[in-house]
Amino acid sequence: MYFVENGTVVITKIDERGQEKELSRLTNGGYFGELALITHKPRAASVRAVDDVKVAFLDVGAFERLLGPCMDIMKRNFNDYESQLEKIFGSKANISDLR
Repeated sequence: MYFVENGTVVITKIDERGQEKELSRLTNGGYFGELALITHKPRAASVRAVDDVKVAFLDVGAFERLLGPCMDIMKRNFNDYESQLEKIFGSKANISDLR
């Protein structure tokens, strides 16, 4: 997991036509990579620096030690959120397009 200490990053994903689509921009205090730590699945998007960026890094071990007691709650909340998105978008395939 990464925390943006300074600068701006852009989060992108390649769409079904092979075009890069901007999903979000993060600045100071923003973070990314948390879903991979919770779900243990590969990354869902790419992150690129827009300008000079300084990030802090939290590895899997530190993340699990820090949030260990809360992991089950976080996973349950994530699964509930994913279910709600599935109802809205109709399928898990469409949800994965958002990641």
